[in-house]
Amino acid sequence: MNLQVLLRQLACIGILFLGSVAAANADWSPEQSELISLSDAWIAAEVGHDKAALERILDERFLATFASSGKTVDRSAYIEWIMQMQIDPFTVVNEVVNIHGNTALVISTEGATKFTWVAVKKGGQWVVISETFSKITETR
Repeated sequence: MNLQVLLRQLACIGILFLGSVAAANADWSPEQSELISLSDAWIAAEVGHDKAALERILDERFLATFASSGKTVDRSAYIEWIMQMQIDPFTVVNEVVNIHGNTALVISTEGATKFTWVAVKKGGQWVVISETFSKITETR
């Protein structure tokens, strides 16, 4: 197989892949897409150590719970923890985005970690009020 044929095949595979990703994302409602965008912004703020963005995204009464230790921390402790960590860029797989009026439940995974978080709509904007980190010990 020559290089030109191989490159064409790779380009076709890439187009098919991007099409399948777009089709999967097309299943989200506009409001669910807002929450996925919030998740992406949250990740970017953590990776970039953007304290101001984290303070906008996380409600002033935000709580995070770490399933491995059972420890729960408030927003200021969580942001302080994030600021001290080296976080490499990552992408989550959004499994569930359920909206119940002005409240939303989002469940996503990255590697062996499951993130379960709740957001509420305040003044027309989604803010995160809680997150629980869980370790995935078994694969299906």
